[in-house]
Amino acid sequence: MHHHKRATAPDDDGSAAAEFAIVVPVLLLLLFVMVTLASVFFDQLHLQAAARDAARAGALDITDACTVAQAALDGNEVGALTCVAVTTCSAGSVKMSLTAAKSYSVPLLGNRNVRLSATSTFVCPQ
Repeated sequence: MHHHKRATAPDDDGSAAAEFAIVVPVLLLLLFVMVTLASVFFDQLHLQAAARDAARAGALDITDACTVAQAALDGNEVGALTCVAVTTCSAGSVKMSLTAAKSYSVPLLGNRNVRLSATSTFVCPQ
C-alpha cells in the first residue's frame, strides 16, 4: 500500500507577517491623508459658500458683507478668516475675497498649514 503525503501549506517562516508589518503603516498613512484631504475640501466648500453669501449681502450694503461671511462660517471652523471687498457697487458689482489659514493635524505626518481662498462676484441692483 502506497501512502501519499498530504499536501501542506509551504512554511513561510513569517514572511506574511513581515509583509503585513510593512504594508499596514502605508495603508494607514494613506487613510489618514485621504480623511484630511476630505476635511480640507469641505472647508474650501464652506469658504466658497461664505464668499458667495458675502458678495450677495455686499451688493445691498457693503458694510454687512464680512459680517455675513463670518456668520456663514459659524460652526465651520476654517481657521483665521480674512475678508476683503475687492470691488464695490461703484464698479457695478461687488467682488469679495476670503482667505483662511488653518492647521490640519495628520497622524504620522504632524501638523500641516493650509491656506484656503475663495472669491465671489455679485452684480449690484440698479
